[in-house]
Amino acid sequence: MYDCLQDSCSDFSFAVYDAVGRKRPLQGSLTATPLCADTTLPLQELLDFATRLGYDSQLDASQLTIHEVGLVDALAINSRFGKDLIISCDLRRETPVLF
Repeated sequence: MYDCLQDSCSDFSFAVYDAVGRKRPLQGSLTATPLCADTTLPLQELLDFATRLGYDSQLDASQLTIHEVGLVDALAINSRFGKDLIISCDLRRETPVLF
């Protein structure tokens, strides 16, 4: 689980590889909204950054959604844009986590 206040991940148990030996990525959607409602410049900067990384993104009036973002890039986005944007991210693996 990711703790955005501490910018860290806690460990959990999961199947790292699928049946044919490919590593299972932790991916999902990341949404960002501006801290100040009167500016959308940080959203445009994040959209440009996500496009350079090759992600499909959707920009609405006051919210940006980045689809199928990976954990490493989500952490980089939070580190780079977290001071100007409220960032929420839901990352999952294809199969359920083992508890």
